[in-house]
Amino acid sequence: MEERHPYLDNKVVILNGFSNEEIVSIMKAVRATFDPPADLIFAKTTPNSLEMKLKELIVDMSEDHEYLKKNPPQKKG
Repeated sequence: MEERHPYLDNKVVILNGFSNEEIVSIMKAVRATFDPPADLIFAKTTPNSLEMKLKELIVDMSEDHEYLKKNPPQKKG
């Protein structure tokens, strides 16, 4: 029997069909409902992600999220 991947317990919001402006608004609204802010993962669908099984997609997004937490993008300026 295959063990359940621990990343499958992450809080994940998958967005499809929204404009970038709508995504920003949704992210702000969802984050505002958590006090203190939860460790949430937001993702916009891509042609590749639309072909993935949900379980694989959540694990993939979680791996990316963990990487970015440890290696935050440098701010311009």
